[in-house]
Amino acid sequence: MYDHWAAAEKKVGEKTSMKHSILICLMLLSLFLTSCAQPRLLDELSISQAAGFDLLEDGEMKGFFVFPVFKSEEQGSYQIVSAKSNTISNIQFLVSEKSPFPVVMGQVLVILISEKLAKEVGMIDLMNYIYRDPIIGSRQVFAIVDGEVEDLLHTKMNQTNLNIGVYLSDLLAQNMRNGNQPVTNQHIFMNQMMAKGVDAYLPYIKNTSNSIKVSGVALFDQEKMVGHIPGEDTFTFKAMIENHKNGIYEFRFNDRKKTHVVIENIKSHVSYHIKPTENLSKKPHITIDIKLKGELKEFMKSKKIDTPSILQHVEKEVEKRVAQQGQDLVQSFKKQKIDPLGLGLRYRSKDKAMTPEEWQKLYPDADVQVNCHMNIVQTGVSQ
Repeated sequence: MYDHWAAAEKKVGEKTSMKHSILICLMLLSLFLTSCAQPRLLDELSISQAAGFDLLEDGEMKGFFVFPVFKSEEQGSYQIVSAKSNTISNIQFLVSEKSPFPVVMGQVLVILISEKLAKEVGMIDLMNYIYRDPIIGSRQVFAIVDGEVEDLLHTKMNQTNLNIGVYLSDLLAQNMRNGNQPVTNQHIFMNQMMAKGVDAYLPYIKNTSNSIKVSGVALFDQEKMVGHIPGEDTFTFKAMIENHKNGIYEFRFNDRKKTHVVIENIKSHVSYHIKPTENLSKKPHITIDIKLKGELKEFMKSKKIDTPSILQHVEKEVEKRVAQQGQDLVQSFKKQKIDPLGLGLRYRSKDKAMTPEEWQKLYPDADVQVNCHMNIVQTGVSQ
C-alpha cells in the first residue's frame, strides 16, 4: 500500500513540476515577445485630432493634419501640417518628416474631404487605408466640404479658442444630437458603402464669412458623391431614416401676411410598410409613415395660437409639407439612381428571394408613398 502511495505522490510531483516548467516557458516567451515589440509612448508621438484632403489640379492629393500645441499660457493652440502625394499613406509619411515625432491618427475626431475629391476620386481608397490601420477607431466622423478643405481649416473664428479639430467634431456632434443632421460615423458609413440595397450619406459643411456651417447632407452612389440635400430638407430626410428627438422645422404660410411658423421636434418615429410584389412585372408598394410630436416655438401672427382651429391648421400644414418634401426626395433619389433610405435592404428583408439586381430593375417604378402625422403638444410661442 505504501508503495502505491509513493508512486502516486511521485506522479503528482512530476505533473506539478511539468506545470511549473510550462509556466516558466510561457513567461519567458511573453518577455521575449514583449521585448520584440516596438513600444509607442504618447510623449513621442504627434497625435492628430483632425485630418483633411483636397484634390489638386494635377491629380495629386494634399493632406492636412491638425495637432494640438500644449502651451500653459494659451488654450486651444494648434498647428496644421500638410503634404502632397498620390497616396494617403505617403502623405502621412511626408507629414511625419516635418514633425519631431511620428504622426498617428489614433485620436482623429473628424476627417474632411473636399467635394471635388469625393466626386472625382471617391472614398474607397481613404476608407480602405483607415480600415486597415488598427490604431484608428471607428467612431470618428467624415464630412464633405463645399470648397477647399485648406480654406476651411484656416478659418479664423472669433467666437471660440478651441482647436479647429475639436471645434469641428463638437459642431457635427451637436447637429446630429440636437439638430437636423442624421447620425453617422466611420462605422455606419463603411457599412452603407459595402451593403447592397442602401447608399451612403455624410454631413455637408461650408465656410461662410468666418464661420463654419453644417448646410446639408452629401449623397453617394457607392463610393462617389453625386449630390447633396439642402439644409431646408434635412429635417424631413432625418425623419425618414431614424427616430430622433430635437430638431427644428420652419416654414411660411402662403397667406397674405406670409406667416412664419417654427416647430421644435420633441419626438419622431418612422415606420416602413412593405407589400412585396408577386412577380417582377408588378410595382412594389412601400409606405413611409412619419409621426411627429412637437412644440410650436414661434407663430408670427396677431391671432391667438391657443385656438383649436389654428392649432389644427398648423398641424395639417406641417403634415402636408413634410409628406410632399418626402415624396420629392424619393423622386430625386430615383432620378440619381441612389437609395439613401435603404429601400432595397428593407424590401429584400420581406422578400428573401429578391436579388439586388432584380431590385435595381424594380426601384425606378416602385410605388413609394410618404405620410406624416403631426401632433402639437405645447404652444410656448411668441405671437
